Amino acid sequence: MKRFTIAILSLTILIIFFVAGCTKTAVEPAPEEKGDEAVNEISTDISDIDVIDDDLDTNDLDALAQDLNDLDW
Repeated sequence: MKRFTIAILSLTILIIFFVAGCTKTAVEPAPEEKGDEAVNEISTDISDIDVIDDDLDTNDLDALAQDLNDLDW
C-alpha cells in the first residue's frame, strides 16, 4: 500500500509538471523606440565594435610568437 501511494504521488507530481510546462505564456510586445533613440543606440554599438577590435588585436601575439621563436631551446 505504501508503494502504491508513493507511485500515485510521484505520478501526480509528474503530471502537474507536464501540464504546467505545456501551458502558453503571454509575451509582452517590446515597446517601439523612436527613430533618434534607435540611431543613437546603433552608433553606440558600432563604437563598441571598435573597442572589441582593439581587444582582439594580434600584434602582441605575433610579438610573443617571434620571441618564442628567437629562444634557443
